Amino acid sequence: MNQWNQLVDIFCCKCHEDTIPECAADNICIAWPSIIKCINVFLENQTRLKALDFGCGGGLFCKKLHEMGFEVTGYDESEELIKAAHGNTPQEVVITNSSTLATTRGKYDLITSIMVFQFIADIDATIKKIVSLLKPNGLLVYAVFNPTFIEENSNNHVFTGFTNNRSGYMELQKGIKIPVYNRSESEYRHIFDKFDYEEAYLDLPEFTEEFLEKYQMPFSTTHSEYLIQAFRKKTSNLIS
Repeated sequence: MNQWNQLVDIFCCKCHEDTIPECAADNICIAWPSIIKCINVFLENQTRLKALDFGCGGGLFCKKLHEMGFEVTGYDESEELIKAAHGNTPQEVVITNSSTLATTRGKYDLITSIMVFQFIADIDATIKKIVSLLKPNGLLVYAVFNPTFIEENSNNHVFTGFTNNRSGYMELQKGIKIPVYNRSESEYRHIFDKFDYEEAYLDLPEFTEEFLEKYQMPFSTTHSEYLIQAFRKKTSNLIS
């Protein structure tokens, strides 16, 4: 069984107008603004753009991309999260757990992936596949755990079993341990460099006082939870 199916109660996040679901509050309030800022910087004033949200979960960011004017495809391997995403997104958004369908919809101007890469063991193969779906001038932006955040929180009740802060487990629900691969920003740069991509954006957004007054997190918030990076094809290799 896909372990994420067992966590659907945590990650399905029913979305209601003008409310922020608590299960996604740190994502929406801390990570999203940075990701949206990046998208607006590099894809400003462009229309009819296609976006893929890789590992879309409950579909909340797919909904946001749709509101921003993108033609959106959301992909996730979890059947139960896909069901939730269908309920959270407009009918114009394509939600699928078929990698074939996501691939056959053509090349994308934007690919987003929020809190997914750190759960993938063979990240090189995954990134190779993802960048093959980008248009030559396309943008890939993602969020993963900030390695310093993991170091700060390793071996508490959420993050356990970390050896030299490299890999361990996230246990949001007792008995369901999700492997976590703790990679640094320089490691991601090295991986993307192999595919002729270069870093275009880097951010480590901090928790705000306003956020911490409203939401109680089950871990230390001294350091940013998120490492956010964006990559584009190296300029010298762009197809004109």
